[in-house]
Amino acid sequence: MRSFLLYSKYKVDFIVEQKVIFDGTKQSSSVTSFNHSFDFDYKRETKNLYKIMKQCTVAHTIDIQYILNFLSSFDSEQRLILVRELEFQHDYKLVDSILAEKDSLLRSCTLALIMESEELYSRNFHDLLHNAYTTHYRSLLEILLTMNKEDMKKFKDYYKQIYTCSVESDVKNIVTTPTIFYNLILAMLEEQRSEQISHSATSAKQIAKLLYEAGEGTPGLDHETFIQTFAVDSFSQLSAIFDEYEDKYGKPINVAINQKFTHQIERESFEDIIQYTRNPATYFSNILHKSLNENPIDYTSLIRIIIGHSEKDLCEIALEYSKLFELLEQTISKQIETGEIKKLFLKLVTNGHSSDIQTQHSNGQSSHTGMRRNRSQEALDKVLYTLKGIRHQ
Repeated sequence: MRSFLLYSKYKVDFIVEQKVIFDGTKQSSSVTSFNHSFDFDYKRETKNLYKIMKQCTVAHTIDIQYILNFLSSFDSEQRLILVRELEFQHDYKLVDSILAEKDSLLRSCTLALIMESEELYSRNFHDLLHNAYTTHYRSLLEILLTMNKEDMKKFKDYYKQIYTCSVESDVKNIVTTPTIFYNLILAMLEEQRSEQISHSATSAKQIAKLLYEAGEGTPGLDHETFIQTFAVDSFSQLSAIFDEYEDKYGKPINVAINQKFTHQIERESFEDIIQYTRNPATYFSNILHKSLNENPIDYTSLIRIIIGHSEKDLCEIALEYSKLFELLEQTISKQIETGEIKKLFLKLVTNGHSSDIQTQHSNGQSSHTGMRRNRSQEALDKVLYTLKGIRHQ
């Protein structure tokens, strides 16, 4: 499950990587976000899932809605454990079974729940690339933007495994005319982006000057300088470069991009990288808002972001969305008409507290405060649990 928190400029107050047991031993945390007990009995839950699938086999039909409800009760890591254990212990490939079903929103959501994010993104990327990429170019960029080198390698491996060709060759076959966007996508696929958390102020000054000269200081536009900088430099370094550019030349770099790049696809591609660099949660909030208000609704993007991100990321996105627009669950409740899809999205974006929030709505209370209280209380409970364990060591 991909996470942008590593690159975010937010301060993360609570990250509980391990839970401390009262006898002083440590083990990987199995705490879920959906009010499950601390102990996740994967063997028991795998048996339950296998029983469901056996019943489906006997009935010669798969109840995707029931499976969706069952799986949505677990967090992202637990779902993957169940899928892998189901195959290991019972030789049952759940992904293949769901893929064999007729295409539907329920099927798409269920697949997203049980696939690794990189497999989901590879399938999305392929479909968007082959279905009028000039319309979906921002989604193609978004898929690549937040993957680190390890994620990108898995993404490319899945792509080749599923479609028997490399993603690079597919891009070259579909985008037959080399453009700035074409070169930017290929540069991002090279897995060359630095993952340094720190940045160099000296280097930021030098690159800001290069970008100025490439865009304004010399006749013509040096596209390659922009592409290499935006596709290779770490996000912390890019942020420093953007700050330096604005300080030295008196305008944000996106203003210069709008002035110098003639095509919308180029301007929006670089602007998206800038926005993601500045604030990932804002970037994804804007995508969600646009997707929810499109006609028809862009369910592909909604599924990729809401299901394809880690629970911590989704919490950050939902909080930022509430600052920019309204509570994310309010928009979902108003815009999504399909009951099971609405129920799933609400459960995921509220960490399983959608029923509490709906109750607050019906009582006329401000759910904005309630949502923050629920999330803060959950984080506090985890910290208190950890401290209690430390005290007993």
